[in-house]
Amino acid sequence: MEEDEFFGEKTFQHYCAEFIKHSQQIGDGWEWRTSKEALELPLDDFEVTETTAATEVIKYEYHVLHSCSYQVPVLYFRASFLDGRPLTLTDIWEGIHECYKMRLQQGPWDTITQQEHPILGQPFFVLHPCKTSEFMTPLLKNSRKINRNVNYITSWLSIVGPVVGLNLPLSYARATSQDE
Repeated sequence: MEEDEFFGEKTFQHYCAEFIKHSQQIGDGWEWRTSKEALELPLDDFEVTETTAATEVIKYEYHVLHSCSYQVPVLYFRASFLDGRPLTLTDIWEGIHECYKMRLQQGPWDTITQQEHPILGQPFFVLHPCKTSEFMTPLLKNSRKINRNVNYITSWLSIVGPVVGLNLPLSYARATSQDE
């Protein structure tokens, strides 16, 4: 990738294919779907259940899409209780770990918002992609400097995912370094 860490749809698809290949090897449930398939199949691209302090189980569903406007990946997600009640934006903010809250709350409406999923037309939360290049550029420059192969999607999800309860297994990082 070039100095500015933006990329087109083909590069996005390449990184996603590598990511999906490892997901299939470890069986953690990520899937690749085209726009048409996403509309025809039940949605379960990647789901995680989490038990809250009040012992209510929350189900998260995550979708990674390519932002044509920002030329970077964008994370769409929704969360609901097992009885189907969706979490509100306030609930989402309350669930963010303290180590992320202060930084995010400097501009919370610029970071996590609720909007229509561009393919499904349903309400989803989204981690806004406007700062993605800003935090990915140093990471990718440094990896090139030390001649280390990284998968953009894996690195990016490792940074943004934990903010909203998505933690990738360490094997994703090891898989990328083994590909060198």
